[in-house]
Amino acid sequence: MKKKKAGIKARARTVLKAKSRKPAKAKSKVKKSSSRKSPVKARAKRKAPAPKAVPRPGVIRPANGVLLGFVEDYFAKIGVVALTLKLPLALGQRIQVLGHTTNLEQIVDSMQIDHAVVIQAAAKSAVGIKVIGRARRGDHVYLLK
Repeated sequence: MKKKKAGIKARARTVLKAKSRKPAKAKSKVKKSSSRKSPVKARAKRKAPAPKAVPRPGVIRPANGVLLGFVEDYFAKIGVVALTLKLPLALGQRIQVLGHTTNLEQIVDSMQIDHAVVIQAAAKSAVGIKVIGRARRGDHVYLLK
């Protein structure tokens, strides 16, 4: 009988120990309020709006040219520049691509919108134009008169 009593006492101790334990408190990530503003909010307020597309001072506009847009991407394998037009453009018009190392002057022979060949493109449309030489992102594209 002693063995049974010892077993019951041992079980009672473990039950008491389990009940007497306090539940672990969940650590909450509560920031203390302070009179100083958080640096994240301060940075967000200081952030300036995105700069508008302004011609770089290093590129000199051609005398007979009007800014058509900026090269957004250049695809070297197929020799195509992607840009968003500021003015309407049609096949047969002359363009000039100017940049730090770029100076291309050509007639627009091939133009596409969403992989579809087009003859004319309206302003504010994203187009791909086949060019004769290498261009780089940020180059200026001018429509020559």
